[in-house]
Amino acid sequence: MLQQFWRRFSGQAPGVRSLLVLHLQEHQIHLLSARADKLKSGLSAPVSRLVPLQGATVLTALPALLKELPASAVSIVLGPEHYQLLPLDKPNIPAAEMHQALPWLLKDICNLPPEDMQLDYLDMPATAGASAKVNVVVASKGFLQQLCKLLVDAGHQPQQILAEELLSRDLLPSQGPTRLIVQQQPGHEVILKVVRDGQLCFSRHLRGYQQLLKSSSTELQFGLLDNLLLEVQRSMDFIEAQLKLPPVREILLLLAHPQLAELPALFQQAGFNQAKVLTLPDNWQWARQLELPLHWPAIVALHRLQQPVEVTLEAAS
Repeated sequence: MLQQFWRRFSGQAPGVRSLLVLHLQEHQIHLLSARADKLKSGLSAPVSRLVPLQGATVLTALPALLKELPASAVSIVLGPEHYQLLPLDKPNIPAAEMHQALPWLLKDICNLPPEDMQLDYLDMPATAGASAKVNVVVASKGFLQQLCKLLVDAGHQPQQILAEELLSRDLLPSQGPTRLIVQQQPGHEVILKVVRDGQLCFSRHLRGYQQLLKSSSTELQFGLLDNLLLEVQRSMDFIEAQLKLPPVREILLLLAHPQLAELPALFQQAGFNQAKVLTLPDNWQWARQLELPLHWPAIVALHRLQQPVEVTLEAAS
């Protein structure tokens, strides 16, 4: 189903040298653009631009914006407002039937009608004593069709569609111990994610932390950080007791906080000695001029866009 949808809008782009990421957020669109040849050679860094929507929608704001840009290979990053990530017990059916069955299995927990569900899924790591599960990414098919049509009509080449929540895995080694990522961007909830061997094992949204990024490191010590640390501990206990995963060996902070460098010490004072700031992989030198905590979804998408892979519609890698 995904491939049939994508063939209507994608095409090979042998002459396209410009790369463009559109990170679609609730109140703004983040554009990250670069020339493929110059980016690879290190001659220039990507150009970042934030476009406030100011009451418009993504679909009404994009046409004028796209006309200003050179024809590009485009990666679309959906912010949490544009998709749902739903864990589900894996049905005992053949893999070939999964995409047809999932909309009907999700109809009671997803707010989209089955006929408007565009989805993909990825298996969660199997653990002893736990039932097999999948993470299902669901977005509106009608919205994606309109979005891709706008891009194609403006002369651009859509290459991939990505769910923001799954991209931070790319910043970690593909092999390694159990890691817990604490992430938050302005205007969004805190998300706790557990990754092991490059696979997303657990994801949890925390409400009530809108002031976290606006509070100084000193102010955080008056209750708000204690509440967050309690939720971190609960999540760590859950993945060991319920998911049967090995203990968390690293707590990685990916918070768009102006005093991010000071936060690991606060975690460590509370006994979370494995806390540290998540940094760029060593070989991503081209992104060094960008602030990772603010721009990491677009940075990861641009990295993927540079890779010589087959054109796909990808909700979840």
